[in-house]
Amino acid sequence: MSTFLELVEDLHRECGAAGVAPTTVLNQRGEYARLVRWVAAADVYVQKLWDNWKFMRKEYSEDTLLDTAALPTVADAARYDEDTFKIIESGDTEKNPIEVVEYEDIKSEIRATASGVPDRVILMPDGTLEVDPPANGTHTISCDYYQNPVKMVGNTDTSIIPARFHDIILGRALILYANYESAPEVKAQGNEIYTETLARLENSQLPNKFGSRYRTGGLFEVTAE
Repeated sequence: MSTFLELVEDLHRECGAAGVAPTTVLNQRGEYARLVRWVAAADVYVQKLWDNWKFMRKEYSEDTLLDTAALPTVADAARYDEDTFKIIESGDTEKNPIEVVEYEDIKSEIRATASGVPDRVILMPDGTLEVDPPANGTHTISCDYYQNPVKMVGNTDTSIIPARFHDIILGRALILYANYESAPEVKAQGNEIYTETLARLENSQLPNKFGSRYRTGGLFEVTAE
């Protein structure tokens, strides 16, 4: 596992930057500031490549409020997994599936105002959640969601990308450095590291049951008739 500072040190070494490596990521100026910025940007760039990375999946569980449609939400939710919504009704312990709809699909409906046991969750345009009808008690709504990218800030911060794939951050940061410095050799090195590691990361962290993103030795024959 590489910390933010260690990745900046790696970038300094691999790109052949002048001077000694930075000793902190904080309050840097000039080239050191650019190295710090490129590592942070590379990390966020990879996190944004797919909105369903496994390492960005988290769990949501909140109780409904009496006579209220709005559900408590979490600030770091980028997208909810609609297939995972469940409800535990007040006084019960068993999870049951609950319907999920987009507001756009039901906006012309006249929604119930009387409270009851919610039978669906509405995904609102602003990313918040509502239950329909408004809750008549404390029911628990749960689901999976994908979080927003998390930016490294401090020296000891680590990326949420799994540790064994942290080379992808270095590879992407080398590309950013090379673009700024017009350094084709460094860019080629960065592309090699980035492309190789991205293939393995996608194979591991996307819902890819058969590992088809990165396979070797797979032979097939095409016959024209």
